[in-house]
Amino acid sequence: MAAVLMTVCAAMPAKAQSADDEQKYDYTFNPHWFIQLQGGIQHTIGEVAFSELLSPNAQLGVGYEFNPVLALRLSANAWQSKAGTELLNLDGTFAKTQFGWKWNYVAPTLDAMIDLTNLLGGFNPDRKIGAGIFAGIGANIAFKNDEAADAKQEMDSQDPAPSAEYLPYLWDGTKALLAGRFGANVDWHFNDNWSAGLEVQANLLGDAYNSKRAHNADWYVNTLVGVKYCFGKPADRKPKEKMIPVSEAANYAPACDPVEVVKEVPVEKIVEKTVPQLMEEIYFTINKYTINSTEKYKVRQIAEFMKENPDAKLTVTGHADSATGTAKYNQQISEKRVDTVVKSLVDDYGVDESRISKSAKGDTENKYSGDDMSLNRVCICVAK
Repeated sequence: MAAVLMTVCAAMPAKAQSADDEQKYDYTFNPHWFIQLQGGIQHTIGEVAFSELLSPNAQLGVGYEFNPVLALRLSANAWQSKAGTELLNLDGTFAKTQFGWKWNYVAPTLDAMIDLTNLLGGFNPDRKIGAGIFAGIGANIAFKNDEAADAKQEMDSQDPAPSAEYLPYLWDGTKALLAGRFGANVDWHFNDNWSAGLEVQANLLGDAYNSKRAHNADWYVNTLVGVKYCFGKPADRKPKEKMIPVSEAANYAPACDPVEVVKEVPVEKIVEKTVPQLMEEIYFTINKYTINSTEKYKVRQIAEFMKENPDAKLTVTGHADSATGTAKYNQQISEKRVDTVVKSLVDDYGVDESRISKSAKGDTENKYSGDDMSLNRVCICVAK
């Protein structure tokens, strides 16, 4: 557990060391489901040697990430636990006779998971290492405790201290106990969908779990490694526009040759009316035509512009990326994206629909390719 927490702390400065002007993209998080398969080893806390209390362990989990920081995971942790003890002499010392037993269990648990890297460093899907903590509650359903019964019978026959009572919580059949757990995890991200991880979890149960009476809770610690797959597209990327400081703007102005100063002759000035213009690009998630929460402010800006300029007309042109779907499907989804934007302007902001022209291009006019292909899922809105 300590090693995982040290890795968590080491991952924290990753975002802080990256200045905003070095970040190439603006990121948008997309809520998504994930599945996780892990395997490893369990150590049940007890009185005998550490190596005598190690067992194989496995876990299958399914979860949902609501935002870059918070996720819920329902997992089934299972396999085997071990326990052991030594007989006591009349004077309370150990009699050097050791007994051990094992049993099986399955533990369904619901965990709340916090991504510390995103919490402290901001959301960045291109970060290779992430770390977090979690806590949960569930049940431990134990079974096949025959070895404990055999050990008790043997201990009773060899007991050098007749007054001693061994395994007073011995159970048979199945034993269900409330279980709580907490832990930490570190993930290595290969891409947006696949990652490998290390997880350490401490599990707390009632005193009866290992059949012994210790007058305190029983514990076992699982150390797991595994893989995780996130469904869909967990993140969108939009190239970040580079802003030029006003103080440096003159450096980018084109050089001009000296011109001869000519004395001006007063003439009648013709005043031309300037026509204000506005252009907004509203981006969509793959296979979606609903407006993301991060894009809704653009619709509001368009509506405000139309109200401030009652003579302005608006053209909304929808697009889809050619890397996915058929030409027919892409044409349909680009039309739906246009209809969604227009409906929001009319229903939510009261813009007169007669002032709006609609056009859908499907995947016929893609401007971007490669890693930027997602930028073709867009409605381009021009008002003037």
